Amino acid sequence: MTDYMELAKEVVKRAAANNVEAEAVITQDSETQIKVSKGEVEQLSQSNARGLGVRVIDGGRTGYAYTSDFSDDGIEQTWRTALELSKVATADEYRKLPDARAFSVEDLEIWDDKLASVPTSDKIAFLKAVEQSALDYDPRVILAEFCQYGDAVSHFYLANSNGFAGQYGRTTAYSMLMAIARGEDGEMTNAFGMGASNYFGDLDAKAIGDEAAEKAVSMLGGKPVPTQVGTVVFDYFVGAEILGTLASALSADAWQKKRSFLMDKMGQQIGNDMVTLMDNGKLKRGLASAPFDAEGVPTSATRLVDEGMLQNLTYDSYSAAKAGVQSTGNAQRAGHRSLPVMGPSNFYMQPGNVSKDEIIAGVDKGLYVLSVMQTGGIDPVTGDCSMGANGLWIENGKIVGPVGGVTVATTLGDFLNNITQVGSDLHFVPMFGSIGAPTLRVDNVTIGGTKE
Repeated sequence: MTDYMELAKEVVKRAAANNVEAEAVITQDSETQIKVSKGEVEQLSQSNARGLGVRVIDGGRTGYAYTSDFSDDGIEQTWRTALELSKVATADEYRKLPDARAFSVEDLEIWDDKLASVPTSDKIAFLKAVEQSALDYDPRVILAEFCQYGDAVSHFYLANSNGFAGQYGRTTAYSMLMAIARGEDGEMTNAFGMGASNYFGDLDAKAIGDEAAEKAVSMLGGKPVPTQVGTVVFDYFVGAEILGTLASALSADAWQKKRSFLMDKMGQQIGNDMVTLMDNGKLKRGLASAPFDAEGVPTSATRLVDEGMLQNLTYDSYSAAKAGVQSTGNAQRAGHRSLPVMGPSNFYMQPGNVSKDEIIAGVDKGLYVLSVMQTGGIDPVTGDCSMGANGLWIENGKIVGPVGGVTVATTLGDFLNNITQVGSDLHFVPMFGSIGAPTLRVDNVTIGGTKE
């Protein structure tokens, strides 16, 4: 059996002998994808893949090549191609490999020993249970769309000519579906339910199906409310969509390209003191957790916004070199075919100590948003935020009926400043990366509906 760590180091040794910086990454993945519709398996795929990527940097000029051919000739041709490409690339003085730094060997709890041995039949049975749970929740749920399960058993090996060599394994499993509900008048609504973890045993089929069905049924019969400025409570799924845009605005790459609405606000108060935003590559059981990033830099828990104060950005080695600071370990890779790119790890808002129900109970009048559609969209450059929304109306702390066909509009700056309650129910949404949000109460939001 090939020792991939030793192979990566050997490739680096050969390429670096040409008086260049060299890096080798090897990925080995086993994946399962299942889709179910009406109790029948619609799609089942299982794949095993491995690949080698080689980066060569010669005086700031980068060459990159990759292969899935692990023969001696295939490997040699790959690093030689990277070397040749580096000779003709454009030089960039900030493009260099990071210095080797020791990384923590603490258990991040990202490896499920049992996942690889879970029978495919058990995974199929689990997904059928997700679908059935949604359909059994209420007779008005007529269909479960996009009902799917996926998992991956991944190994990552990295070595470079600055003396770094490291490896880790990570497992992930997720399931999701969209429940479609139909009312008496034929009107239809839909909502997602999902679950994701590093551990297969953490997934709860009934909870996933029930979440989608409950939300879809609750929004049936929704009508617009009068246009007003008021309180909006954002469901965690919607909050995660907004936070995903904030993650982009808080990256050094965006600042260096002058593409963030937060430009020049470092050290300033940009949000309510309830707002603390983290990027934590060391989060226990984090879907994006790892001991080191895609360049071998140790991951870290970076407090970007602390009690409303902007304190830091996320950096990879390139953006850190340009800024003259240390990387926060935020280089990401989409497998062996890609160069490292800047990106969040586990990005989330620090949860509070009140439940979703307690937040709703404290609202005199407002909208609880369960689903949104991008209309004006969420723009990390201008900070504009406008979305079509459906949800539930709150009066005197109680939900009194469904709302549909409205818009909610604010700016990202006002969103941060007008957060007045942060829930304790932190959920991570893998659809937007590994973005986590609790239920959020935001005041002074424009709700666009009907004219009085």
